Amino acid sequence: MKISVVTVCYNSEKTIRRTIESVINQTYRDIEYLIIDGKSEDRTWSIVNEYSADKRITALSEIDDGLYDAMNKATDLSTGEYIIFLNSGDYFVDEYVLAKMIPQVRGDITYGNVIRIRENGEYVERYGNRTYVKILLLFGKMVCHQTMFIKTSIMKEYKYDQRYIITADFNFLCRCVKDKRKLFYVNQNVTYMDNRTGISSTLSNVPIMQNEDDESLNRCFPILFRLVYPLKRVKRLIT
Repeated sequence: MKISVVTVCYNSEKTIRRTIESVINQTYRDIEYLIIDGKSEDRTWSIVNEYSADKRITALSEIDDGLYDAMNKATDLSTGEYIIFLNSGDYFVDEYVLAKMIPQVRGDITYGNVIRIRENGEYVERYGNRTYVKILLLFGKMVCHQTMFIKTSIMKEYKYDQRYIITADFNFLCRCVKDKRKLFYVNQNVTYMDNRTGISSTLSNVPIMQNEDDESLNRCFPILFRLVYPLKRVKRLIT
């Protein structure tokens, strides 16, 4: 089964090499690797070009409208049966991840665990069944897209809604759960994710994230959202 791995990047010279190496060194070989660069102004693009001899890699560098625009571009180019997004700075836990996960991939989305790298050390975040994912969403949390193997036809149908500038991935998962897409969980560590960087880790972006999350939930699960919203407001006030 062919898998599309996508990395979007911008001015990522410090992290892009490790991400690329974690993909091309996978023992599972039936992959295409799409690297979408937002016209970086540092050495990112020159580093990407060092791997141009690898025929599995398709690289593109052009100005885009942000993270989710770049991810949607990659979706349009993808030809694998499933797609996984691995942002610059993220990397697979070892070279055997795809070989272990692919035989278990099924349904519309199959997801595993992420290892978040935090200031005080690593933390493994595990998930459960589809019902548990819905509960996570209602309280503003989600399965990380860096662990999700999404059927490419589903990704092409839904895409990321660019009205959500920070949480389009959250919105995407809300829509999938609302539409009863088939989600499956595999208890396996998939990706290291740096929890110290990125737009979602910036404190000034928290109010925007919360508003976007609330809008997605209200659109997809209006009754449940109204039930849990008072609890969320209290939690936000005390944290």
